[in-house]
Amino acid sequence: MAKASSTVMTQGKILRLNQYVSKAMQKGGVPALSLTLALNGRAIFSRGYGRRDLESGKPATSDTLYGVGSITKSVTSMCILSLEKQGLLKTSAPVTDYLEDFRVDEYAAKTTLSHLMYHSSGIASVNAAEIVLFRDLGRDTTNIPIETMDDFMDFLNGASSERHSPPGKKFMYWNEGYTLLGRVIEKVTGKPYAQCVREMLLTPLDMKRSTFNGIEALKDVDHATPYIRKDGELVPAGISDHQTVLAPGGLITSSDELSRYVSLWTGGNRGLIEPSILKESIKPRFTVEENGPYGKSHYGYGWSIQDDFLGHRIVQHAGAVGASSGFVGFLEDYGVSVSIGANVSEAPNSRIGLYALSLFIEGSGPEDLPFVKHEKLKDELIGMYGDYRDFSSLIISEGSTGNLTLELRSDEYNIAVPVIMDNDEVFIYMDNEKMPIEIRKSKDNKLEIFLERHRFVKK
Repeated sequence: MAKASSTVMTQGKILRLNQYVSKAMQKGGVPALSLTLALNGRAIFSRGYGRRDLESGKPATSDTLYGVGSITKSVTSMCILSLEKQGLLKTSAPVTDYLEDFRVDEYAAKTTLSHLMYHSSGIASVNAAEIVLFRDLGRDTTNIPIETMDDFMDFLNGASSERHSPPGKKFMYWNEGYTLLGRVIEKVTGKPYAQCVREMLLTPLDMKRSTFNGIEALKDVDHATPYIRKDGELVPAGISDHQTVLAPGGLITSSDELSRYVSLWTGGNRGLIEPSILKESIKPRFTVEENGPYGKSHYGYGWSIQDDFLGHRIVQHAGAVGASSGFVGFLEDYGVSVSIGANVSEAPNSRIGLYALSLFIEGSGPEDLPFVKHEKLKDELIGMYGDYRDFSSLIISEGSTGNLTLELRSDEYNIAVPVIMDNDEVFIYMDNEKMPIEIRKSKDNKLEIFLERHRFVKK
């Protein structure tokens, strides 16, 4: 299980983590973030960063509540697996065995619960969750009726044109599938989805403040005000608890309570959940990417799984719901997990979570993570450059999405193109040709960029 030499939460690790979180929040414009690290099922570090409410200035804590979005998918899958263990359903059975009104096309009767759990329905996203989320934030202009489950099914059943392939042939992330799974849970239990989750998971794990009720959450004494960006400003928003988004992404929780859930897989089960269910939930079901930044990438039942995170298998998932977000991840080899919540949708939760987990890996660390290398290189590259006697100028800047743009200006050129970083390679495309960017230091320690036949020196 845990390897003692690397799983001690030293002051040095805490300092590195806190510094990284602080800089990432500043750069990403994140008002509040909460993080909990657990080892062998017990919290070893938890902290809130920043302001959970900008108007009052109240600080975030590890008990602050956030909507954590698609992290809920693994919770929904756990309930499905538990109900299968009770003999109430079969993951191998067609969805139509439980939902007769699922009639999108001729493949509906061949789509199993399992297909929905690992996103292989073969149907492209129809944006139902996005419509509802943005409608609740006052930003939807579609006027598409999705207010009731009947509306939702009418909308979904009209999407036969969105079929890409038969079920089980292609991975296509499909929020709508999890809405259907939530309906299946309600059908076989005769109870509301949120009640089932509370009885099967939240109550046994002592997640007393976790909820699916947005109004209830915003009344809690320690909740984060959710924010959206409008014209460059942060504007307070709400947390959607529409019935169509509960099973795909409706959980509202704190990093501390979320940590109790994630710790089920890292030594914190203690007889609460059947071990076979935990094992089944993180079994790779579909290979999403053959050669990603962390090796082969798979999807299980509500979990993303990578084979080679600095030499170890990592299980993780991120989530966002328009005005708040979250991340969870764990390393089975070390028994360590991280849980994060933030009160904006576009927070760098995944990078922060992976940075935190990398602190515990023997023989490696954050400096070996691809995005850390890229962040360091980006900071070095941003600036203005000139060539011989400043005939041309080159400017590298960072946009609001974090991507770099290269501008080349002279009497000869006036162009702007994106800078692409792929592992250790940096390049641009000009005139449909790939042009590598060679980066090195001059004799007087100035940054040099060689682009095609030009040499530019940073000013």
